[in-house]
Amino acid sequence: MNVTRIAVLGVALVAGAIALFLMLGARQSPVEIVEPMKEKTVRILVADRDFQRGERLVVESLKWVDWPEKALSESFLTEASGQTPESLKDAVARTMIVKGEPIIEAKIVRAGSSGLMAAIIAPGMRAVTQRVSPETASGGFILPGDRVDVLFTGGREGASRTRTIFENVRVLAVNALYGETTEGGYVEGVNITLEFTPEDAEAFITARSGGTVSLVLRSVFQPEVEVEQKPKKSSDVTVIRYGRS
Repeated sequence: MNVTRIAVLGVALVAGAIALFLMLGARQSPVEIVEPMKEKTVRILVADRDFQRGERLVVESLKWVDWPEKALSESFLTEASGQTPESLKDAVARTMIVKGEPIIEAKIVRAGSSGLMAAIIAPGMRAVTQRVSPETASGGFILPGDRVDVLFTGGREGASRTRTIFENVRVLAVNALYGETTEGGYVEGVNITLEFTPEDAEAFITARSGGTVSLVLRSVFQPEVEVEQKPKKSSDVTVIRYGRS
């Protein structure tokens, strides 16, 4: 055996010994398992569906979710603070609240607070209250959320006329009831709050000072065919479309 072969064999033996040593050392080294850190969360109240401006919150559409503590805002309603979905019953959304958005005080008006009616009124509109009786308010069956026509009766004694001055006016409240139509059937209203544009509010207040105002309840359904109307006996009938005086 020549010297070259002996040298190659020696190098191979040394390399094999080094490899064996490294392999044994790797087997004996413990495997370190690093567990990811669990992020701390807090349960907060969020909307389970979209709420439009002026819409009442309902308990079934609110839920608790886990929220990262590092992203928690002081304005959020947390479970630890003692807040419950039931405490927001009949609260009204000041602005639109989208599904999954945290509920915060700045975006809601709680029932009984002074800003409740202001949150129900559409932007740019005005609320005007009218004292009515069952005879002038469709027998007392008008409820919040309904739509009515406003009729005015006035003129000289013995020659009074009735004309429609507003159509499709939104009812904001009846006495202490507000918001969307309630489940109740009959409310003998004393004060009914209507929603007008600023110009129409002025026209309404001017009209009621000179005669009698009556509210006529409209159907929630649109007619499938045009309602046949008899010719008007007087040519002075005035109709002011809701929001367009």
